[in-house]
Amino acid sequence: MKWFKYILFSMALLGGDIAANAQDITVDDPWKDYPTKKDLYADYSHFTLGVNIGTPYFAGDFRSVSRGNHYRIGGLFGIQAGYQFNPIFGMRLSADYGFNSAGPQYYEKDFLLLPNGNTYYNVDVPEGAMRYKDLYSKVQMYQLGLNWEVDLLNLFARSDGNRRWAVIASPGIYMQYFSSTVKRKSDDSKFSDGVGDRLDLGLGGDLAVRYRLNRHLDLQAKGGMIWIRNGEFDGINSINTTKHNSVITAQVGVVWKIGNGNGKKKDNILYAPGYLPMWKRATKTVTRVVRDTVYIEKAITDKSPEVVVCEGFPKLPAVYFERGKWKLDTDKYACELFEIAKTLKENPQVEINIYGYADFTGGEAINKKITEKRAMALKKWLMKVGIEEHRLHTFGLGKDMTIEKELRYSEKARRSEVKPKE
Repeated sequence: MKWFKYILFSMALLGGDIAANAQDITVDDPWKDYPTKKDLYADYSHFTLGVNIGTPYFAGDFRSVSRGNHYRIGGLFGIQAGYQFNPIFGMRLSADYGFNSAGPQYYEKDFLLLPNGNTYYNVDVPEGAMRYKDLYSKVQMYQLGLNWEVDLLNLFARSDGNRRWAVIASPGIYMQYFSSTVKRKSDDSKFSDGVGDRLDLGLGGDLAVRYRLNRHLDLQAKGGMIWIRNGEFDGINSINTTKHNSVITAQVGVVWKIGNGNGKKKDNILYAPGYLPMWKRATKTVTRVVRDTVYIEKAITDKSPEVVVCEGFPKLPAVYFERGKWKLDTDKYACELFEIAKTLKENPQVEINIYGYADFTGGEAINKKITEKRAMALKKWLMKVGIEEHRLHTFGLGKDMTIEKELRYSEKARRSEVKPKE
């Protein structure tokens, strides 16, 4: 009962002998040792260099993929250089060379093309003209790109520094040069060329998925789409004004993270832990009035769970997990984590046991594995903030057979908790 606690609190302040022996103790801000952004990112590199191979698919009057036309596979070779400002934002320069064939769509097979590359629309067939169905275009593309990169995983969920995947959206602008030759299908001889061979700009972007192999190399797969402003890039000049000219790219590659070879850098800053700004940090200040073994609390600010006070080593809060997962949510349980860390730093002689538990939905073998990983996740976080490894002992206990029946399938059953080692 709160009113009873405050009556006791008042008596403690007014009583002569009690007041004489009372002392005020303020619990410090658990975030006081949190590093600045500059210090947090000092051990991470920023530059990358990559190579990619793949294929482009062109779409204009002729298309590389369309109904009534064969799927055509070409080649696309490129290099890229990137600079990562922080775990979320970066920039990239790229240079690519690509080639592929393109043919008519099913409804274009009877269209006529003149040897000068112009489409002919009258009903008569002039000398030298050929049907679209008897032709195809060989397209070459030279391209320079400037892209703004955003890691979607870090944008929507702050990393704890253990993330191995990155999903990068990259809108950009491209300088493109096309060189195309229209050929006869019958003997692969040239029918026309030179149409649309010019420099122009394109707009688009790509989506890349990167996987961290180690602190030096990433694997990458990406696909993109670019709108082509040059309406004659495929070697055909028609009166069609539809702005459907585009190229779709699909590539795989390797990204080298520059600057990690000297052993002084942990990784590229893309994989650094996310910085938690001041406004997102929960704090609590508590004034304790102490008389022998009686503890009375008065909360001054309360943005986090209450500090539990008892004789000896305090009871510490647990952290909880999603079903089937062992990733530690360092945002959701920031207060609990820093309370555990602070208590361990204030009691350097104490060794602790970290117990992982699962709910009652899985089998014994899988629950054993998951709970070991849940305990290990908490141990790794505590080691990151400076708690010595030899003080931390982990145990995966599977299902908690002592938990109340109504909680066996709830979040309360999926947890890691800390107790002093006896």
